[in-house]
Amino acid sequence: MLASKTMTADEYLEFEKNSEIRHEFVDGKLYAMAGETLLHDDIVLNIVEALRATARAKSCQLHATNIQTLVKGNRYRYPDIVVTCETIHNPRLIQAPCFILEVLSDSTADMDHGIKLEEYTKILSLQRYAIVSQNTRQVIVYKREGERWTFEVLLENGKVEIPCLETTLTLEQIYTNLEF
Repeated sequence: MLASKTMTADEYLEFEKNSEIRHEFVDGKLYAMAGETLLHDDIVLNIVEALRATARAKSCQLHATNIQTLVKGNRYRYPDIVVTCETIHNPRLIQAPCFILEVLSDSTADMDHGIKLEEYTKILSLQRYAIVSQNTRQVIVYKREGERWTFEVLLENGKVEIPCLETTLTLEQIYTNLEF
């Protein structure tokens, strides 16, 4: 956490515009984002490469790591991958994501499986939340099915369905040229 002083969401959004590092915002408090590993970055870039053309063809936007996502009234996150097919009104903020993906790291695993899972699955526009391991070929996919969420663990040759893009993302695409 950055400071004990709380701020409003508007103060946070203004502060973040000029900050040299990214911060997530939770209930009035700032949390500095840690740097990532080369493997983490390679996974994110593989996913962007696999999905970017499809997102554009569907008139959707795909962004990686540096775009804020509103998860609820007073919480903003920076997902590793976020897709929206809604009109964006603020060039720094996504308010209606349909797909979010986080790449696990040792320092974020508990948060990605815990509080972020809880926050993300409450976003009404979200259809899928995927958690990608960088230690083994494994992806956990949470899927909205009506009013409830289910999950599946994908290993080796699985596929992540992304309904808003009408496509899939294979584990082969995620882990292209990576070895464990």
